[in-house]
Amino acid sequence: METISQSAGALISLILGFIAIFWPEKTETFTSVQGIGKEGNSEIRATYGGFFFGIALFALLSQNTTVFLVLGIGWLSAALVRLASFCFGFYTNKNLMGVVFEGLIGLLCLSSFIF
Repeated sequence: METISQSAGALISLILGFIAIFWPEKTETFTSVQGIGKEGNSEIRATYGGFFFGIALFALLSQNTTVFLVLGIGWLSAALVRLASFCFGFYTNKNLMGVVFEGLIGLLCLSSFIF
C-alpha cells in the first residue's frame, strides 16, 4: 500500500513538472508567478518543470524510500513555508488550498514512514 501511495505522490509531482516544461503558461496561472522574458520562462521550465520532473521520475524508477523521503520533505517544507507566510499577511483561500495540496502530496510521498 505504501508503494502505491508514494508512487501516487511522485506521479502528481511528475505531471506537474511535465506541465511546467511544456506549458509554462499553465504553471504561471496555477502558481500566480509570471515568467518575464526568456529567462523567466526558462526559470519556470527549469524550477517547476525540470526539478519536479527529474526527482519524481527518479523516485518512480528507483522506488527507493530515501528518494520518496526527500520528495515528501520537499513538499511538506513548501506547505509549512506557505503556511508561515500567513503570519505576514499572505493568507488567501488559494494559498490555503496550496497548503492542503502540498501537504497531501508530501504525506503521500512519506506514507511508508508515517503509516
